[in-house]
Amino acid sequence: MEAYANEMGLHLDNLRKTGLFCDVQIVLRAENRRFHVHRNILASCSRYFRSLFTSVMAASGQIEVEIPGVTYTDMEAIVQYAYLQHAHLTADNIESVMFTADRLNVMGLLKQCEDFLESNINSDNVVGILKISRHLHCRQLERKALRFLLVNFGEVVAHSAEFQLLTAEELAALFKADELNVRNEDNACQAMQQWVAFSPETRADCYPILLNGLRLGLVSKRTLVDKLLGDHLLMQNATARDLVQKGLSVSMQREELGTDFLLEHALTVPMLRPRVPADVLFVLGGWSRDGVCSIMETYDDRIHRWFKDMAESYEHSLAYHAMVALDGWLYVVGGYTTVRYLSSARKFNPTTRTWHEVAPMHLSRCYVCAAVLDGQIYACGGFDGVNRHKSAERYTPSTNQWNFVADMLMVRSDAGACGLNGKIFVAGGFSGLECLSSAEQYDPVTDQWTNIEAMNFRRSGVTVVSFQNTFFAIGGFNGVHRLDQVERYYPEQRAWLQVGSMKKGRSNFAAAVMDLRIFAIGGYDGTDNGLGTTGHVEWYDIESDTWQETSALRVGRSAASACTLTGLTNARYYTFYGKEDKAAASAVDSGDN
Repeated sequence: MEAYANEMGLHLDNLRKTGLFCDVQIVLRAENRRFHVHRNILASCSRYFRSLFTSVMAASGQIEVEIPGVTYTDMEAIVQYAYLQHAHLTADNIESVMFTADRLNVMGLLKQCEDFLESNINSDNVVGILKISRHLHCRQLERKALRFLLVNFGEVVAHSAEFQLLTAEELAALFKADELNVRNEDNACQAMQQWVAFSPETRADCYPILLNGLRLGLVSKRTLVDKLLGDHLLMQNATARDLVQKGLSVSMQREELGTDFLLEHALTVPMLRPRVPADVLFVLGGWSRDGVCSIMETYDDRIHRWFKDMAESYEHSLAYHAMVALDGWLYVVGGYTTVRYLSSARKFNPTTRTWHEVAPMHLSRCYVCAAVLDGQIYACGGFDGVNRHKSAERYTPSTNQWNFVADMLMVRSDAGACGLNGKIFVAGGFSGLECLSSAEQYDPVTDQWTNIEAMNFRRSGVTVVSFQNTFFAIGGFNGVHRLDQVERYYPEQRAWLQVGSMKKGRSNFAAAVMDLRIFAIGGYDGTDNGLGTTGHVEWYDIESDTWQETSALRVGRSAASACTLTGLTNARYYTFYGKEDKAAASAVDSGDN
């Protein structure tokens, strides 16, 4: 039926172009141009034309009508849509066509314009799209543009000229939003001052409304004193000055008393209200002091706390599994339950908070490593309770099928894997006889594995993550010690470079990249009379080449897996505002729950 309609539209458009059976002319006097059209075709897609043709023209017998204020290009798009149900839209004509479609009440074309803008939102144009959507009352487009602006606020401030088109009221509304994605409140202050500096003579008076939207109690003392109280334009405004001084008082209390003070007052003191992170780090399963567990925890990077998600925990305990993020889902592959080695795979929908079965792998794989490449999941190596594997399998979500790919060059369990630059990289692991330093890469085009340069250390229970066109091999066990050493592989140079060491040596731990940092989470450190599971968490800053400690897991564990979901629309649920046990989140569990 759709094909028939398309063909009919083409025939009618050909009649229009040849002038056959046309019964009205649309005149554009300013450009001395006109369109010969069929009035019933235009009337079918627009109440404006329907009214025009049935009232004004019917009474006068008129065969031409002038439409002022419409360009030839815009009218061409209107006519094209009327006949073909689509128009040629580009970045150059979209705004003008959209306003014309709204004016002439061509609602189908207006929706097509909305869809075009929605699919082409970026940091350079999002402010303009937001303004258009509000002017034309396109609510869905407005929601999408606002969400994009909040999530990508830093990028817009840094690179988009449109940032300066925001009004004071619009910028203040962004500052008031919990979902404004800034790593810290100092960045929001910097954005405010950048906006004012664009036109200080007209914008300095806007300081009070802007400052009221900021969480000044979360701003560092240094920024408050040096940047804000050191701003002579701000200091000339008594209201703005008082707000900053109050913020300084609250900030100093927070810095002195710590995060517990923040959590206690976050919901009652607007200046201390934390932002909702755009990205959420998930950790699942593992081996705690009580044995294998099913617990999921999520990390709120804005208050540096972990929250335990009992409702979202796995249906059974598991450890030594792999978890990856793909298309907004979390996929869990393989593992061990204390009674069996798993070939199963499941996926978690973070929006509905539900688990779904997917096709199982061909082999059971405990101590498996997994990675995502080009929309597919690769599961490599592992142990089935009898044999360690050199085989690898690839999962395709669209077909819900696993297929074997070429075997690795080396038998490996306890290895690490990542996808990078069109290849799968696997490093380290255990052969059944020794801890490995070797590494290899898989090319899906040729279905072949090739050796790459060996690491500087033997690493079993190693974690591998890709970051900034390189990948990192972190920690592990060399047969004698748990390693704190980290090395970075540069594929173009085919070389490993040792970088800053972790504060704690560990193996069989989880790791993930979030907000331009690598997080090392939990693991086995060999302490505590051999129990050795830890909840210790630290993150790596690539600029300073150092590791910084953050809050520990609520349940210390090894053999867990972690990954990050970005741009979650319901991130609030998994972080501070979505949890009832906010105050308790600051305490670290002993691991006995």
